[in-house]
Amino acid sequence: MQDDYFSLMQKIAPDLAQQIERRALVLERIDALQPVGRRLLATHLNLPEREVRTVAALLKERGLVELDAAGMTLTPLAEEILPSARRFSRDLRGLTKLETALSKLLHVPKVYVTAGDVDVDPHVLSEVGRIAASKLRLFLQSGSTLAVTGGQTIHEVARTLAPGSSMNVMVVPARGGIGRALETQANTVASEIAKRLGGHHRMMHLPDQLDEHALAEMRKLSEITETLELLQRADVVLYGIGRADDMGAKRQLPQEVMNDVLRRGAVAEAYGCYFDIDGNVVFSASTVARDLGKLKPHCAMLAVAAGARKAAAIRAVMRSRPQTMLVTDEGAARAILDL
Repeated sequence: MQDDYFSLMQKIAPDLAQQIERRALVLERIDALQPVGRRLLATHLNLPEREVRTVAALLKERGLVELDAAGMTLTPLAEEILPSARRFSRDLRGLTKLETALSKLLHVPKVYVTAGDVDVDPHVLSEVGRIAASKLRLFLQSGSTLAVTGGQTIHEVARTLAPGSSMNVMVVPARGGIGRALETQANTVASEIAKRLGGHHRMMHLPDQLDEHALAEMRKLSEITETLELLQRADVVLYGIGRADDMGAKRQLPQEVMNDVLRRGAVAEAYGCYFDIDGNVVFSASTVARDLGKLKPHCAMLAVAAGARKAAAIRAVMRSRPQTMLVTDEGAARAILDL
């Protein structure tokens, strides 16, 4: 019945449907960025400043937005109606149908799609992170072990995870240290998520790539052994997905190794493993993450990845093993369905 209503609205009054969707989107972005000026908001929405000014004035008249020297913020009334506005906007854009189609195609029980394409608007990533963060607690219970990777996307999940009642959860990094960006390292992300969940965490004091002899020596240290054993016993894994070529460059794989990985058909990278289009692992760049291959069969795999450029990569990783949840954006979702 609801689908019929939205379909009728789009046929009879497409201009009205577009206005409602635009105002709901402005409310969403103000919520994510507040306090925010109209010029900056226009940049984030990729809209003319004049149009944003007009919408903001209408929302202010309705008592939904307040404006001061610091910028625009939502009123308590706006906070109250925002969840309904989000649902209305999603249905108008057909995102609910998109989620259903993607769930069926990828055989993933729970799929959540946010509006936009992070490749076009980088700020979409914060909404992807917010949605993933809002769902994370549903998969955790007292005594759970949560393994998390690093990267910008999972960092966004950690950043937008709302503090709540404390949970007796152990959070461990699913990767060793990589590169120099400390805030997106798995150790840092694990620590932040544990703090916001009110749980505990363990660090992985290892570089991501070690030869077998070095890893065997490091395993003699009790704190290293404990973290690796916790990783193997993980009940939930929260991870990001990248393109094989992008991640090979970012992780500074030797050129001859990178060429071989791509020659073997790698299109995706997740938790240190490179996958071909059928979801087969063709190369593991992370000595530490190899323990993820020993995960419990019923371990909940929660993937968070966005951007149309990652469509083939997301599809490949979804085929690698049974997945529990995927959070992505409209750009990636439509591109996956078009593959």
